[in-house]
Amino acid sequence: MRKIAMTLITGMLALSLSACGSAGNSAGQPSAGGNGEQGSSASGTRTYFMNPKSIGPAYWAAAEKGANQAASDLKVQVVFNAPTEADSSKQINMIQDMLTRKVDGIGVSPNDAKAVGPVFKKAAGQNVKIITWDSDAPETDRQYYVAPATDQEVGEKLAKTIGDEIGGKGKIAFMVAGLGSQNQIAKSDAAKLYLAANYPDIEVVTTVASDDDQQKAFANAQNLIKTYPDLKGIIGYAGGESPAAAEVVEQAVKAGTLKAGQIAITGIAVPSVVKNYIKNGTIKTDIIWDPGKLAYTTVYALDQLAQGKEIKDGMDVPTVGAVKVSDKNIFIGMLEVTKDNVDSFGF
Repeated sequence: MRKIAMTLITGMLALSLSACGSAGNSAGQPSAGGNGEQGSSASGTRTYFMNPKSIGPAYWAAAEKGANQAASDLKVQVVFNAPTEADSSKQINMIQDMLTRKVDGIGVSPNDAKAVGPVFKKAAGQNVKIITWDSDAPETDRQYYVAPATDQEVGEKLAKTIGDEIGGKGKIAFMVAGLGSQNQIAKSDAAKLYLAANYPDIEVVTTVASDDDQQKAFANAQNLIKTYPDLKGIIGYAGGESPAAAEVVEQAVKAGTLKAGQIAITGIAVPSVVKNYIKNGTIKTDIIWDPGKLAYTTVYALDQLAQGKEIKDGMDVPTVGAVKVSDKNIFIGMLEVTKDNVDSFGF
């Protein structure tokens, strides 16, 4: 099983880097739509720091492509970089470094919603525009949050999907990237409330965290099916969780320790990563949004703010379309991936 795990992880990382088009990030080097070592005061170009949770997973690689496309379209500079693991202190150090370089704005997906408060306050004091994306830090100085939908809507969608697939009863488990990430907490909390109200015979037995580490996600899934032999479903709340669970389940079916269809899996994952699992029927429904469009929208909104322009409901974002703006939130919309449409996605 150890060999299988490493094969899965290697494949996922290879996909991430090929989608990224900038393998330098795996060594901690910035990818930029221009010179990543200079801020706007040095280059004369508006510069934005796009800081995901980590570098490596295919989800963030797809986001980087969108951020760099926005840099090209808007004729601005984008530095896209993060730690190689989901580490809050390293993330904050990177943000502080970019503030020293006098960037015009930062787009951050916080690993810890509370920990970024002080560095966001420092950025606001320097008149640096602040937008969170993918994961929020609502009790900070951030100006907007860019997401596919509200965390409640995403959590409820995942809960309904798994509830219907297992027939409304049985034990399920949650797999999250981090227990301190605002989006993971909010989505899983919303799912629990939805299940309690609509599927009272479903029991959430545990929540396990991978820290955005593919090997740990794989090990978590292995432990789940061993610890809970009567488990009926798994929800993955981050890009690496449901693919890891699907691989573990498929291997267990091949080994004869699980029956096909015994454990239903749904979650948030890049279509290209779960395509085979969807075609095999291991995953019936994947909930996603285009991470490239999420990042593109973040860069676009940062540039609007840096130019003193207003963020309006229904504003048309190039390559993305009209977005919904409500209470300092910018929503681009969710997508549902099934066997019928999985081949239509380009990420």
